[in-house]
Amino acid sequence: MTTYWAPLLHIYQPPTQDIKILREINKECYKPLFSVLEQHDNVKFTLNINGVLIEMLYEFDLGDTMELIKNLASESKIEIVGTAKFHPILPVIPQKEIYHQIQMNEEINIREFGKIWEKKGFFPPELAISSRVVEIVNELGYKWILQSGIACPVEEKGVDWPYDKIYCSPNGLQLFFRDDILSNKISFKKITAKEFIKDIKIKYKDKKQDYKNDTYILTAMDGETFGHHIKNYEKAFLDKALELLTEKDDIKTVFISDLDQYFPIVKKAITPKESSWSTSYSDMLDEIPYPLWKHPDNNIHKYYWKIIKSLNDLMDLADNLDLTAKWEIENYYNTARWFYDRGLHSCPIWWANPQNGTWSPNLIYNGLELLLKAALNAQMALVHAGKDDGDADFDSISYYHGLLLMELYTITKKNLKHETKHIKKVD
Repeated sequence: MTTYWAPLLHIYQPPTQDIKILREINKECYKPLFSVLEQHDNVKFTLNINGVLIEMLYEFDLGDTMELIKNLASESKIEIVGTAKFHPILPVIPQKEIYHQIQMNEEINIREFGKIWEKKGFFPPELAISSRVVEIVNELGYKWILQSGIACPVEEKGVDWPYDKIYCSPNGLQLFFRDDILSNKISFKKITAKEFIKDIKIKYKDKKQDYKNDTYILTAMDGETFGHHIKNYEKAFLDKALELLTEKDDIKTVFISDLDQYFPIVKKAITPKESSWSTSYSDMLDEIPYPLWKHPDNNIHKYYWKIIKSLNDLMDLADNLDLTAKWEIENYYNTARWFYDRGLHSCPIWWANPQNGTWSPNLIYNGLELLLKAALNAQMALVHAGKDDGDADFDSISYYHGLLLMELYTITKKNLKHETKHIKKVD
């Protein structure tokens, strides 16, 4: 009986990231993390690195980290998956932008990894999933997609996600579900390397069958967990776990792409539930699948998506312009597209969750500013083309921009009042 551990690491930085912070993360996490993986022969890790981070590493003279990653890929110690370049929440952006974000990332993977990269696995940012995303990923030629365990619509022997079989979507895409429990234990330092190895050896085993069935454990988490969020964790956990595995003949690391070599594919097709890896069971009951990015009770989220809706309409109009008619039209359009692609990244609205302690007016506005620049340039392209059909959308963006600014101010005042009350109680 063998347990197959299929680990996935996801690394990403927003396009608005401060260069000093990026250098810090690279020093604390990326280089030490990939150096640890390089030191072990039993490494089979699936890696998602968004194209925006690849470009930033080169732009800020951190290309030696990319060389580490390429070496690991060439040695078949890591497999690179597809994703969306600027890390948008795919289920809530327009369909054509889903295609565009994925294809931009593919271009970078092909350029950087060449024949090493194969279009097999796909990592949706934040594991935000929907049936539409599954259909598009399948249509683009991927073999499998990952989602959170909470997205699994079937229960296996009292367990919320499969561990000895593989399900597919109605269109044939293999569906893999991460072990949310173990992944979160690792992410929040709730388990040691020794406890983890012991746990996965017996987890999901049927004692009545004398542990004869093979099983797999799929963990997925931010790579920045190791060294940045938790100092020296790449050695305290990963290095130690890989070392312990050398003593275990019945536990093997494996790429997610290779799991179908060991486990059967179920004929019955399933459709994953709309969710993300930050979605709770209570969120699911309340029909709020992407709570940290689109919560109906969060006014900043509400105004943000109103702005994006009008901006989407503006970009649709700009997409249909004749860019050869005038140099100004082409210039303004290309500038709008540049800001729009980046403006769809998920971080600004993630920072708009004060109830969870994630609150930064400046980081919210950094993202909003990209959207406003996209809107301005799209409108200028329309103006130079003699079109006025974008005026209502442009006015709407201005209107909700004002409301969002006021909400930043209002929430900050509420936070300060709450902190003052808390300090008085403590005193």
